[in-house]
Amino acid sequence: MKNSGQSPPYTPKESILVNGELVRFKLLETADEGALLRFFQRIPDHERECLRHDVCDPNTVACWVRDLDYGSVMPVVALDEAGQDIVAVSSLHRKSGVSRHIGEVRIVVGPSHRKLGLGSSLIKEIVSIGTQQGLFFLRAKIIADNRLAIKAFRQLGFEYKCILEDFFMTRSGQTRDVVLMLKPLRVNMEEDFFYVF
Repeated sequence: MKNSGQSPPYTPKESILVNGELVRFKLLETADEGALLRFFQRIPDHERECLRHDVCDPNTVACWVRDLDYGSVMPVVALDEAGQDIVAVSSLHRKSGVSRHIGEVRIVVGPSHRKLGLGSSLIKEIVSIGTQQGLFFLRAKIIADNRLAIKAFRQLGFEYKCILEDFFMTRSGQTRDVVLMLKPLRVNMEEDFFYVF
């Protein structure tokens, strides 16, 4: 683990879904390797094609949990009511250099827990983390035909910026359009100052 065993300040949280089920948010840890792999194996094949990595490759998942670096990637998972299965995965990715003030949001919700408000709850959680970390913007790149995700991000303050044609290529070689969305986290101090007078 690249963070030298130090966990960032994060308190696990609970969320009640539309169907009344209680889920718990916590940081992804090394011990979650098996549960994370099982989660991705439950994602339909055509959806896994649109993820950045081969998430059903045990080596990919092993690398993620072995090389956890919470300063670069803050992965928050949602556990089911029994606390056994991961039902959604979210993460906040940070870069260094000129983009160090921008975080990227990534979320995958398992088929059994969709349309229950879980995705929106995780977006809110990542927004809260980004705000606490002092980020200026959060960015989301969403496959253009994922209208449910686009709607959820828009309802939570993410603005549609542009569509990037043929920006994503699946493992089978098909290209997909990507919607770029952005949420400002900081208030423009100059505007606030102007309106005070």
